[in-house]
Amino acid sequence: MTSLHPIGAGRQRTPSTQLLLGCGGWRAGLCAAVALLSSGTALAQVLINPVVVELGSRQRAVAIRVTLSDKARAPMRLQADLLRWEQNLQGQAVTQPSDDLLVTPPIADLQPGATQVFRVAVRGARRSPDELTYRLILENVGEPLAGTTDASGVQINFRMRYDLPVLVAPSGPVVNVLRWKSCLSESTQALASAISSAKPPIVRDTKACIRLLNAGNRRVKVETLTLVGDGWQQALSLEAGENVLAGAEREWRVPLARGQSGAVRVVQVQTARGETLQAEPGGF
Repeated sequence: MTSLHPIGAGRQRTPSTQLLLGCGGWRAGLCAAVALLSSGTALAQVLINPVVVELGSRQRAVAIRVTLSDKARAPMRLQADLLRWEQNLQGQAVTQPSDDLLVTPPIADLQPGATQVFRVAVRGARRSPDELTYRLILENVGEPLAGTTDASGVQINFRMRYDLPVLVAPSGPVVNVLRWKSCLSESTQALASAISSAKPPIVRDTKACIRLLNAGNRRVKVETLTLVGDGWQQALSLEAGENVLAGAEREWRVPLARGQSGAVRVVQVQTARGETLQAEPGGF
C-alpha cells in the first residue's frame, strides 16, 4: 500500500481549506499503488499499475492503468504533466517541465469503477547514451474531495497528486562507474569557521564526508555505503536504498566510531541489485 504524504499542504483560517496529498511510486515499491484517504473511510481509492514506468532501449511506448474504485465518492479529473528529473547533493528531486516524451491523454475524466489508460511514448528517434529520468505527475484537477472538520470547525478538503518516476533506458549497454572524493566533514567545517572567526571550534559527532558521482549511464540504487581507512571500516546502511541518477552527485556524512580517524582510502557501494561496486577516487 502506498503511503500518502503532504507535498504542498495549505491550512488557513477559512471556512474550507485544501490539503494536497501525493501518492508517490518511487518509494512505494514496484507494485500497484493504492491510495486511501481519511481514517477508515475511503474517500478515493486509486489503483495505479505500474508505479515505476520504464521504457526499454527498443521500446517506443508504455501504458499506465489508473483505476478508480467503485466505492469512491466522486469522479476524478486527472491532468498529466511530465517533468525532467534531476537531483541535488542531498538526493532531493530537482524538476522542470519537459516535452521530451509524449503523454496521452493530457487530461481524462475517471468515473468510479472505471479504468483510464495513460500512455507515455518516445518522441521521434529521441534516444540517449545515458538513462533519461522524468516524473509523471497525475493530479486531480476536478472538485476536491470533502474531508474532515477540525476542532475549530474548519473543513479540510483533499486533492490527490500521484508522482511516478519515468525511466528511459540508455541506447547502449549499461555501464556502472562510480567515482568518489572527500568533502568537508563537520569537524573540518568547524575548524575552518573557528579560524575565520577566531572562536573555538564546536565539533559535534565525528563524521566522514563523502561525495559520490555516478559516472555511469544508468541510475544506481545504493543500499550500503562502506568506507575503509587505515585499520578501520565503517558501513552506512540506507533505509529502502537511495538512488543516484546517471551524471548526478550525492553527498553523505558517515558517522565514525571511536578510534576511526584519518583519511578514507576505499569507498564501496552495495546496490539494490546485489552488486558490490568499488568507486574510483577522484576524476571530478
